[in-house]
Amino acid sequence: MDTRCAAGSGSNNVRGMGINLKTKYKVMISAAAIIAITAASVFSIAAEKLPQYRKITVTQATRTTMGQTLNLQGYIEPSAKQEIVVETNQKVAEVYVQEGQNIKAGDVLFKLDDTDAAYKLKSEQLSLKAVQSELNNLIKSENRVKKDMNYAIAQAEMQYKNSKDDVQAAKLKYSQNMELFAQGFVTKEELDASTKNLEKLEGQAKLNELQLDKARESLKGYGDERQHQINKLKNSIELIEMSIESLNSKIDISTKALIDGKVTSFKLQNNQYPFLENKKIEIYDLSKYVINTYIKQNEAVQVVVGQKASITITGLEEKTYLGTVAEIDETAAMPQGGSKLPMVKIKIVVDEPDQNIKVGFETKIKLDLNIRTDVVAINFQGIVEDQNGNKFVYLFKDNKAVRKHIETGIADGFMVEVIEGLIPGDQYIINPPERVQDETSFKLWSWGYELK
Repeated sequence: MDTRCAAGSGSNNVRGMGINLKTKYKVMISAAAIIAITAASVFSIAAEKLPQYRKITVTQATRTTMGQTLNLQGYIEPSAKQEIVVETNQKVAEVYVQEGQNIKAGDVLFKLDDTDAAYKLKSEQLSLKAVQSELNNLIKSENRVKKDMNYAIAQAEMQYKNSKDDVQAAKLKYSQNMELFAQGFVTKEELDASTKNLEKLEGQAKLNELQLDKARESLKGYGDERQHQINKLKNSIELIEMSIESLNSKIDISTKALIDGKVTSFKLQNNQYPFLENKKIEIYDLSKYVINTYIKQNEAVQVVVGQKASITITGLEEKTYLGTVAEIDETAAMPQGGSKLPMVKIKIVVDEPDQNIKVGFETKIKLDLNIRTDVVAINFQGIVEDQNGNKFVYLFKDNKAVRKHIETGIADGFMVEVIEGLIPGDQYIINPPERVQDETSFKLWSWGYELK
């Protein structure tokens, strides 16, 4: 009995243990499920809030030398140039040089035939004498003409006065005849005769008055007319003198070189008139090659005479030439090409040209400005700017990015000078993710990163 009881009791214990194990298993499974669901939820939330996995780069602020580089363009030119354009209406008598010849300043290049010019010159000189004589006569005749005109006025005044006196006498006679006719002492024929005489004398007086007015107007208008004639003759003299000067320049002409150099274009021939295609002569001084280019006015104040520049020729980029700034214009101007800003022309001399350099070649020039040594510099991609223009970088410390305000200076390509906020060796993030650029700090566990 006891054994059965023991057995029964043992059976109950076994069942009890089975029930407890099942319950534990269920609890463990439920807990695991809850943990899995919770983890999935957390991962889901994190996935929504954290940026997608990406690699960011961490590097250091460095101490270096920086400067701004101007990239300019220009064309190879001779150091000096003389151009002569020969008129096509004058024959070339003789030429003394040929294309490709080296010459000195003062050398005679050619002589023009002056036969036609000499004939025209003589004709113009005769015309000048004739017009000058006419002008002198006009000026000398002034007193005589005025004297004659004043005499004519005096005569007209006298005639007008006499005619008025005659009219007064005729009026008196007419009045007397009227009284005598009324008394029967004068006939009708005598009265009519006195009337006709009065009318005649009044008409003559009116005519004399008109002649006096005309004489006075003639004297008054003489000055204006005379001045007009004088101006007309003076203009004629000026035109003739200009023609004579031009013709004199064509007499015994021997055109000379003004510079030392090489005759690069010369097609004139003896005893022939120049054509439009060959009337231009060019002389180049090839002792030096120069490049004229333009820079902005704010850049010009940073350039000095003697400053060096690097030069490459289009198509010959494998070699870099050195150049020296030789001249800087004193004034700014608006160059051709559509620029809206005043530009300053500078001249750069090629230091050691070789046989590859030719006039007219296109060049690219690099001119370093504002060179600064021993400055702290960072990559421009590491700079974040807020809406107020403040600039920041994210420093890398203890697996964490911390926002740091900086002040910047000059920029040189990809590098920017840091005036305040960093020291050499400070580690910063080159490419901070855009989604966290407004944060003051963030951890880097959700991004991969590399040190450079």
